[in-house]
Amino acid sequence: MKRWPVMLWLAVLAGCLWWVTAQTRFNTDMAAFLPDSAAPAQQLMVDQLKDGVASRLVLLAVENGSTGQLAESSKKLSRALEASGHFSYVRNGEHGLTPAEREHLMQYRYLLSPTTDTSRFSAAGLEQGLQDSLQLLASPAGAMVKQLLPSDPTGAMLNLLEDWGGASSGPSLQHDVWFSDDGRRALLLAETRAPAFDIDAQQQVGDAIRRAFDESRSSPELRLLMSGPSVFAVQSRNLIHNDAWRLSLVAMLLVSLILLLAYGSPRLLGLGILPVASGALVGIAAVSLSYGNVHGITLGFGATLIGEAVDYPTYLFTQRAAEESLRNTLERIWPTLRLAVLTTVFGSLTMLFSGFSGLSQLGMFSLVGVLAAGLVTRYVLPEIAPDHFAIAHRVQTQALLARGASMLSGLKWLPLLALAAAAAYLAIQRQDLWENELSRLSPIPSPALELDRSLREAMGAPDVRYLIAVPGNTRQAALEHSETIAPQLQELVQQGITAGYDLTARIIPSERTQAVRQAALPEPETLRRNLDQAVAATPFRADIFEPFLRQVEQSRHLPPLQIKDWQGTPLGGLAGGLMVRQGDGWVALISLRNVSNEAALKAFASRLGGDAFLLDIKGESSRMIMQYRDQSLRYSLLGVAAILLVLGIGLRNIRAIFAVLLPVAAAVLATAALLAGMDIKLSLFHVVSLLLVLGIGLNYGLFFNRPALDEAERRRTLFGVLVCAASTVSAFGVLAFSATPVLQAIGITVALGAVLSLLFAAMWAKTK
Repeated sequence: MKRWPVMLWLAVLAGCLWWVTAQTRFNTDMAAFLPDSAAPAQQLMVDQLKDGVASRLVLLAVENGSTGQLAESSKKLSRALEASGHFSYVRNGEHGLTPAEREHLMQYRYLLSPTTDTSRFSAAGLEQGLQDSLQLLASPAGAMVKQLLPSDPTGAMLNLLEDWGGASSGPSLQHDVWFSDDGRRALLLAETRAPAFDIDAQQQVGDAIRRAFDESRSSPELRLLMSGPSVFAVQSRNLIHNDAWRLSLVAMLLVSLILLLAYGSPRLLGLGILPVASGALVGIAAVSLSYGNVHGITLGFGATLIGEAVDYPTYLFTQRAAEESLRNTLERIWPTLRLAVLTTVFGSLTMLFSGFSGLSQLGMFSLVGVLAAGLVTRYVLPEIAPDHFAIAHRVQTQALLARGASMLSGLKWLPLLALAAAAAYLAIQRQDLWENELSRLSPIPSPALELDRSLREAMGAPDVRYLIAVPGNTRQAALEHSETIAPQLQELVQQGITAGYDLTARIIPSERTQAVRQAALPEPETLRRNLDQAVAATPFRADIFEPFLRQVEQSRHLPPLQIKDWQGTPLGGLAGGLMVRQGDGWVALISLRNVSNEAALKAFASRLGGDAFLLDIKGESSRMIMQYRDQSLRYSLLGVAAILLVLGIGLRNIRAIFAVLLPVAAAVLATAALLAGMDIKLSLFHVVSLLLVLGIGLNYGLFFNRPALDEAERRRTLFGVLVCAASTVSAFGVLAFSATPVLQAIGITVALGAVLSLLFAAMWAKTK
């Protein structure tokens, strides 16, 4: 026994284990699977998906109780969530503006109000304002008007609140909190501090909401409803995790049973796990060292991609002849096994150089993991496996397989026909071949999506699909341009195309607009003279308006209002979230509410001046997916070219290369064509799965076409390849029954591809 390979292996594993447990940061931020770079519109879309205002909204509702119970629970829940520290703001209609927001509005009302102009402060304008206030004193708003009148006889504050309310109207009020129109649900809207794609943080947010609800509900019958992008992200992760765990357990038991039946030895079964387990550990450490973190999806899908490494010990154990040492067996099959490892390594380069950091991690994990598994099979297993063992019950099975292979060898024309037919069918269907709707890959059930739609409509929450983007070289330039669009947006509201909109310029106008309004404020002497004339025609006394005169003078000298002045308030969070930096410039975003006519909105956007444009997040995401899928396919072609080079160096025979490549090429294209024929649109996950089919099929082709010393060795090869195929089809066939679209796509693709690869490779196997 050579000690140094085993000692080196143990040392590497110990070092990797220490690094993974002590230094590795595991990441669940789904934004890692968004592209690292994109066109400006796509980059803006990616930024909004990662940390946009709409993406961080959580829509809540309490139902199944009387209106009094629902209102009480809403108030308690709102206060508990505000105190939790997880939210930028929580709104349920109870308080309206916070004290800090009201103070800012009152102080800056003349610089914020669109009605501020010189005519408002003329004698006639002031008189009209006083007459309006006189009428309002007898209205339901009389108490507020009476309170504001001494400092705001022009009604600027009320006009400002009315303008904001008209642009972004909220739900109806009952018991001072928001309710759905049918009165069956109390509604709340919250914005999380954590980005929507930070799933661990959003899981904590969801747990905090549920705890707060349990502690605040006034009746055990009350029920909490939650929705929003962050809620869906957590639900998706949990659904995929639970589904994958359950199915993986079934798959592991099936594969273990197959290998146990094939080996006839629990010890060999345990030894066979060592290469793939070592590859997984080394792969995780390599990803951590290269990227600074390891994504949770890298672990799940990476383990799938290096699953073919389980086959390496199977090839080794089943190829051993009677009384032959395992070292001698390895010497015979190593050239073929080495090619199998290298072709998979080069195939992984496709993902390694993709534009997604998540897929790049998968590529690194697969490349390093498979390489490590191959090295452990080559240098470690022969040193720790028993010197003598026998694979039980294989003679009869091998004879049966030999007869089957002999029958298949007469069908060499079938892979050629399948290749041509599949290529022709895929070419015909190319316009309708790919899945570009990300929503169809979501495991979220339809009732949850319907709940989100109904809550969004009831609350008038920002639309998660459409934004109007207004770029500018500076923040002020973007603000100024967005202000010119606001009047046109009001027309959309009046036409019913959208229920409302929000933009930063309403909360914080540009400095130029504030300066124009400030210049409209009269000097003290002029204002006093005009006020005296106005008061003379009303029942009011002039002396009660001293606060008004004083505050107008203060307003004449206020510095421009900035976003930082709203810091720590809900309106400040909204204003800041709608102004984003992009490159060297800024973009002012305008969020829309309940868009009812998409065609009219797009027609309106086409008429916007300057560089303003409508950001269709759904449309941009589809275009982005198409671009990066095409990029992945181009890299796949480079990977195939690299595989050809490796095969050329390793086989040095055109006929042998053809015999290895033709079956797997036919299997990959036939798998894609069969999926398309079943009306399954291909996604990026199908592409990744087809890469695994490519690696598996190459392994089958290489072993079927390696030179055999005698008929016994050829039969052992048939047996070994069949065991590997049975393991693969069992493992991935289980995933095909998953309710999660992503796992189902991987399972169907790999299981179907493995069966076709086995059959086609057997048809082109060497018979002598």
